[in-house]
Amino acid sequence: MKRKPCAVLSAVFALGVLILGLPQAQAAPAKKLVYFIFTGYAYPYFAPMAAAVKQAATYTPDLEIKIVNANNSASQEIADLKEAVAAGAKGIILNTIQESVTAAAAQAMRQGVPIVTVDRDVSDPAARIAFIGDNDVTLGEELTRYGVQALAARHVPKPWHVVVLQGTLGASVTIGRQKGTMNVLEPLVKDGSVKIVLNQSANFATATAQTMMGALLARTTDIQLVACANDAMALGVINALKSHGITPGEKVLVAGADAQPESLDAVKAGTQIDTVTHSPYVEAFWAVEAMENYLDKGVKPPPSQFPNGDVIIPMTLVTSKNVGTIAAWGTPSEIPPLPYGKSEAHPVGK
Repeated sequence: MKRKPCAVLSAVFALGVLILGLPQAQAAPAKKLVYFIFTGYAYPYFAPMAAAVKQAATYTPDLEIKIVNANNSASQEIADLKEAVAAGAKGIILNTIQESVTAAAAQAMRQGVPIVTVDRDVSDPAARIAFIGDNDVTLGEELTRYGVQALAARHVPKPWHVVVLQGTLGASVTIGRQKGTMNVLEPLVKDGSVKIVLNQSANFATATAQTMMGALLARTTDIQLVACANDAMALGVINALKSHGITPGEKVLVAGADAQPESLDAVKAGTQIDTVTHSPYVEAFWAVEAMENYLDKGVKPPPSQFPNGDVIIPMTLVTSKNVGTIAAWGTPSEIPPLPYGKSEAHPVGK
């Protein structure tokens, strides 16, 4: 049977009304692009940071995080910051290689791109909304003080000859840890208890520290303590001592920081006197949460609780007494909540 034209038109009209009345599928909101620009994989310390960023990203589905390796180059990091801004990034998590990157960070902030620094900071707090990391002055004091106390407890004759190995020059961690180390040593230098026989940068690198220490040992073995700004350098010092027939931990004590897995083994073996944890995993995870808090709700660290926006990671001095309870890099089994804003605990790696 043929339908009447007007009946067909009515049916089409009714169908159209019905379709228009249905709820329309909503497009998923666009993710916010966030760059994580970090020192890179040249130093083992930073691998846990990248792993933490990847895990944190699974809990922040509204963020699209791009991980950028700056290859330990401040000039490359500056270029990466400019690229992030040009790419329309809504935020940048920055592991500052050197404080010379501060101007580029401040420029990004002026262009409306918030920055959270992690582990290493910029020189001007106005160039970022938050810093997530340790108190490097305190860390330097702790690693050095315990070494000095061990010399005293062993009744080693004074003056103690001390070597100080600094990290990458211009990095905030180097500046802070050096200040902490000298806070402990300078009064002892003044009263004649300590003589500093070398105070130089070994660039946080094992091979550099080993070469530098080997050259010193070729001139003198009258050394009682080597205070290293990180464990990578401490391991280089241990290698140099062994190659010169000196058993580290006996006549020469070696102190470090970071809780690098090999250094935890060295503390257990007695070849390294101490290390200090400040978990890079927690630092980076919290940095992602800090960025999400700001982009989602405009929440920054409350100044009354966190002066200058500094969110300080818990630290633990590791010695032979507690080394058995410390995991590699000081990574806990569970990430505690960021101590402000919206956050919750998460198991590591899940």
